[in-house]
Amino acid sequence: MEHGQQQRQQHHDPRGPPAHCIYGEIDSEILGYFKNVEETLDNPSFETSEELRSFVDAVYEEVEGNELILVTDPSCSIIVEKLLKISDGFQLRVFADRIAGRSVELFSHQWGSHVCQTLLTLSSDVVTKEVNENGPEDTKMTEKEKGEGEEEELRSMEQLVLNMCQDIKPELGALISQQYASHVIRVLLCVLAGKRIDEEGGKDGGRFRSKNSRKFRQSHDPNSLGKRSNRDASPPKVPNSFTAMLRELISEFANKSSDTEMRVFAVSKVASPVLQLLLEMEQNFNDKEGERIIETLLDRILWDVATGKDTDDSIVSQRTSWFETMIRDQGGSRLLQVILKVAPPTVYEKLYEKHLKGKLPKYSQHPLANFVVQTLISTVRTKDQFKAMSEELGGFQALLKSNKHGVIRSVVEASVKKNSQQTKVIKWLREAFGIETEEDQKLFVICLMRMTRIENVRDLSDKEKSDTRAFHLQGSLILQDIMKMTEGHNKYVVTSFLSQKPDTTLTWCFSPQASRAFESMLSSDQVGGKVKKKIIKNLQGHFVSISKDKFGSHIIDRIWAVADINVKEQIASELLKRERELTDHPMGKCVLWTCRIELYKRRHDDWVEREKGLEKKKELFKDILGEDAIKKPSKKKRKH
Repeated sequence: MEHGQQQRQQHHDPRGPPAHCIYGEIDSEILGYFKNVEETLDNPSFETSEELRSFVDAVYEEVEGNELILVTDPSCSIIVEKLLKISDGFQLRVFADRIAGRSVELFSHQWGSHVCQTLLTLSSDVVTKEVNENGPEDTKMTEKEKGEGEEEELRSMEQLVLNMCQDIKPELGALISQQYASHVIRVLLCVLAGKRIDEEGGKDGGRFRSKNSRKFRQSHDPNSLGKRSNRDASPPKVPNSFTAMLRELISEFANKSSDTEMRVFAVSKVASPVLQLLLEMEQNFNDKEGERIIETLLDRILWDVATGKDTDDSIVSQRTSWFETMIRDQGGSRLLQVILKVAPPTVYEKLYEKHLKGKLPKYSQHPLANFVVQTLISTVRTKDQFKAMSEELGGFQALLKSNKHGVIRSVVEASVKKNSQQTKVIKWLREAFGIETEEDQKLFVICLMRMTRIENVRDLSDKEKSDTRAFHLQGSLILQDIMKMTEGHNKYVVTSFLSQKPDTTLTWCFSPQASRAFESMLSSDQVGGKVKKKIIKNLQGHFVSISKDKFGSHIIDRIWAVADINVKEQIASELLKRERELTDHPMGKCVLWTCRIELYKRRHDDWVEREKGLEKKKELFKDILGEDAIKKPSKKKRKH
């Protein structure tokens, strides 16, 4: 969906209007004006918000009547998007009102679809404000703001979005499989569901824009003016009408699409993500009607898998064949992952027993099917099911050899969740890494963090062992899961960790993957206080450098939460010696506040009394509510 140079050249081709000009060609005078608008947007000089609003008002007034032509022009549509991003709620409603009634055409248009997507994304905050204030702030349009034939009363953003839904409802089945409309439909569904839309990045970024689209926008919208970085991160609020409309759209789609259409959607790179979103959103309703709609969708996708009695061998055979196709398909395998997550227990069991059981080793080695196996295991419903699955896999050696680390991690994670097979899981890990002797055992944690066998670790120098760049994300996640196991199981990790030289494990504090693993040893209620003291002691003399690191500062926070008063005294003393250095550092400043160094310096006795009081409170709550109840989540967001 990239705004390519070739299309721009086509736009000025004198041989006739190109295909994208469905509303006519843009006037050269308007085009020149709009290019000047883009220059202003890219190099803004507004001193007040009033100046900005006046500028946007003037642009909308100047282009009034040409909106449809502008949003379907390859060079102007991106300028419209920039303009929308600096428009206030009222201006967005005026623009939405002027393109109303053309939703199907614009959703399906190569350039218009992007504008609709941006408008819908921004509408979410406008609707939230309307909900909070019981309606829009302004409903009247001035003579300048009214377009030809427009009513004086300006509809709320809620009404405009609902009308958009009514426009596309009869064509929903066709639109979700249309390459441009599919992304807009996904955003519309999220707006109705009150789900925050992250188009710039994050795990959901790819759901809403293609790679080409995201790359183009990053290169053509470099200034911060158009990015709305100050948007509230909290979930948007939606009116009841949105919830009802979401249910109506999903129900209509589920009931009116044929079985054949649904299966085509299931393996379509364009339509399958929409189908996944519909299933996830319907599950969130968590009611009888939602269960019925999910069953209808699952029946159509997988040959009566939800309500069928499987008495007809031909249907079972067709479903089996179709399942084999889906699990090896990119879109189909991702849809199966969602199905396993949302499926009722009976459907989950049927899928496992009839289509996955006996094939797990084979599917675990497949580049796409292995993700379905991971989801199957991580969403396992019963201990018996997990025991059967893990026994069928029979160990991790083949998975480690083929780099299917995600499958290994899913088994370890499920063993913790279900409190089952933990002894075998540790045994399988040790066998996969080739750990046989006591000397090998000392290197277990290095093998785990690198996800590699012992022969690749034995001859490493101390410097090479401390190189966290070789550490693997899945290894860190597995270690974190092991730390939730009982001491009899996590001791293999802890003793190996303490066998390393302090300088080797110090580097863990400065690594995104390793620091998380380090923290898990400190925060685990399955690790004894004496062991934690040994881990902390190895960091003495380095608390300042750790405090100044964006990953290490979280480790200091965790140490402070579990340390006794004597350890805290040692840390505070070390930090105080370099207080000025830490004060001038953003991370260091936070650590000084956490450790109350100012109080420690000025009123030491009060500091001791305060910290001892906190210890007593923690112990009290720990006895009453358990360890997890007293763990404070860090306010600083972290990513692996």
